[in-house]
Amino acid sequence: MDNRELKDSLEKTFEAAYLHLKRMNFAISKVDKFLPITRNNYFLLDDETIGFLDQYIFRFSKTQDLIGSRLFPLTLQALAEPVEDRAFIDILNRLEKLNIIDSAINWIELRKIRNDIAHEYPSNLSDRIEGINILLENLPIFQQIMERCNQVLCEHGLELRTNKK
Repeated sequence: MDNRELKDSLEKTFEAAYLHLKRMNFAISKVDKFLPITRNNYFLLDDETIGFLDQYIFRFSKTQDLIGSRLFPLTLQALAEPVEDRAFIDILNRLEKLNIIDSAINWIELRKIRNDIAHEYPSNLSDRIEGINILLENLPIFQQIMERCNQVLCEHGLELRTNKK
């Protein structure tokens, strides 16, 4: 991929990620009076509010997948870092060393939590509620990662048009 294609791919990735963040923030605005979610107030949520929580979880998953599968490899590629044939944990460890993410382990743990709560079983309601609260608390991580990626790219001479609307 040449520099123009790389820049275009990065800009499209940022654009999609910022759209997900916008939708996640909207969903939070619709449920914020119930936060943090408890077992008691969970049963008070109407279908519309549950729908906003589901939207948030869906967008969280999409954003984490987009950042992990597109933004991370493209950023490392722009820095002339080897990406192909590297295990994802090695990519995360490199990003941690570059201070793009705070912790490879935290990224993996968030992925596990989001996968666990994607399956709604009545028997694990307490775990689901705890997982939802953790995902809601961790929205700023995505914004921070995107800002750090953009900063590192700028420091390496790659100015991007990013849309944070």
